[in-house]
Amino acid sequence: MKRDLTTDEALPPEYEEEVERVDYGFGLKRRAFVQLLGAGLLIAVSAPALAQRRGGRGGSGGARSIAARIHLGKDGTIVVMAGKVEGGQGARAELSQAAAEELRVPLGRIQLVMADTSLVPDDGITAGSGSTPRTVPAVRQGAAAARELLIDFACKRWNVERNAVKLNDGKVTDTASQHTLTYSDLAASEDAAQAFQQPVPADVALTSIKEWKVLGNPAGRPNGRDIVTGAHKYPSDIIRPGMLYGKVLRAPSFGAKLASIDLGPARAMKDVVAVQDGQFVGVAAPTAFLAEQARSAIAKTAKWETSSHPASKDLFAYLKQHAQGNAAASPFADELAKAKHVLRQSYHVAYVQHAPLEPRAAVAEWTDGKLTVWTGTQNPFGHRSDLMRTFHLAEDHVRVVVPDLGGGFGGEHTAEAADEAARIAQAAGKPVSLRWTRAEEFTWAYFRPAGLIEAEASLDSKGALTSWHFVNINSGGSAIDTPYRSGNAR
Repeated sequence: MKRDLTTDEALPPEYEEEVERVDYGFGLKRRAFVQLLGAGLLIAVSAPALAQRRGGRGGSGGARSIAARIHLGKDGTIVVMAGKVEGGQGARAELSQAAAEELRVPLGRIQLVMADTSLVPDDGITAGSGSTPRTVPAVRQGAAAARELLIDFACKRWNVERNAVKLNDGKVTDTASQHTLTYSDLAASEDAAQAFQQPVPADVALTSIKEWKVLGNPAGRPNGRDIVTGAHKYPSDIIRPGMLYGKVLRAPSFGAKLASIDLGPARAMKDVVAVQDGQFVGVAAPTAFLAEQARSAIAKTAKWETSSHPASKDLFAYLKQHAQGNAAASPFADELAKAKHVLRQSYHVAYVQHAPLEPRAAVAEWTDGKLTVWTGTQNPFGHRSDLMRTFHLAEDHVRVVVPDLGGGFGGEHTAEAADEAARIAQAAGKPVSLRWTRAEEFTWAYFRPAGLIEAEASLDSKGALTSWHFVNINSGGSAIDTPYRSGNAR
């Protein structure tokens, strides 16, 4: 399995851990463009090309229009759209609170749709504690813009000034006549759809902290009852009609190459599908037990070319010997010679598994050349991009849906399970559920990188730093710059 380092896709600027991206390449070449969403009950819905805009490492820049963030129904429904995922950190509750606060409605009125790439704006990866400082303000701004549209709509209808009305509990009231208008009235108006296509004003007035009634107060998880009663469907619980269960043949060691394999034993089993695409081999069957039997049968026929790797005891010497760039000795020889004290220390950082609560899982389904994947990830739009690249699909032919998932802890950014489930489903012509085992998670998922860190400092007679030399090999760019004042640093 070839891997590349993700360099600029979907990661916030302050997210410092290097994340490896799987590089499958399955040869689907058909391209087509189909409108994904229609108007329906909601007053305005935008397809991703309209609702989202591309940006840098923080995602697309969020919602382009008010409609991409807030949907109002004529029946009073209020739907708020967010591209973040809920993995136990409380994003669903706080984003709902943010919208309720600015719309001036009770928290229970908010229906929050999260992490469905065909519906929501790209708010970037859920990582680095970024939902609160970046997405909460974006949701507040979108909700505040919708609130201002309701106030403007009422003032125009009644031909009064803004100071003649008040907004409370989702209703605008004319203080003189006591007439009222609601968000459902706004949704039913002729001009609403056009008004909601406006960009979210950058200077829209947000509710001051001293006026908060919803934000800043305790709130339970909106779907907490479903979670504690077992009604909530996690990614590994998703079931589709006619679904098969998939298994992937894994190499005996990292970097091993498949030389040959016979899929015949699996294909001889009733209702079993087996597929080989280069180094990828997968099977699917009506039950997970049968799929495991099929995988075991073909595993016996596989011949592998393995490669050697350094032993754990030799790892850090190997990293130093194979470091890219300049890992030379300190260039501050003069400062070291004159120093009152010289301090040197080496630090070894082991590989660390992220150990997500829910191992990777995905359900993939193809319909008329379009792919939908339900999966657990902190990076839904990154997954969509990966699937587009892997299967050579247009953006509007790939939909990624992320149900609220078990905590990922930085370990569910890459799309291995989604790619694998999609390739087996493509061969089977049916939806396929692929659930990694805990053993697969600890063997084949990406780790925090091991590293060798060497620090050297010189001090004068007063204890002040005269030089600082700091080398970090392999474990990322975090904290390379010294926090100390030093005459010379590198």
